Amino acid sequence: MSVDITPCAKLFDLAEANRLLPLVQTITKQHQLELAPIQLRLNKMLSNDPRRNSIEAEYEQVVDRWRSKIEKLGAMAYGLWVVEFDVGEGVLSWRHPELNLSHFRAKTDDFASRVKLKDYIEAHDPDWAHC
Repeated sequence: MSVDITPCAKLFDLAEANRLLPLVQTITKQHQLELAPIQLRLNKMLSNDPRRNSIEAEYEQVVDRWRSKIEKLGAMAYGLWVVEFDVGEGVLSWRHPELNLSHFRAKTDDFASRVKLKDYIEAHDPDWAHC
């Protein structure tokens, strides 16, 4: 399941994103726990089970609520349980259950192209890292 990328209205600096991360982690964990039993039910069902559509709708509702909460904070839901903070030249990228904000990727790159935040900052010394 992939969540659509939505444009982010807010630009963050590293300090702002780090301050917001604990709330993002809490919201994500709550929704991940809510979604787990729904995923389990779906995994146990045959693809032609007539109950599948209603359970898939329930799944989508949980994901939509999570995405909405993340976007209200000014961040972006890039994929299921992946949250990114726009810093202008790219995004600070976090994926549940990572413990901290430790990756960066260019906006044009895919998730697999994330680089260690420490390495990016050392190589490029961006302004958003010094606020």
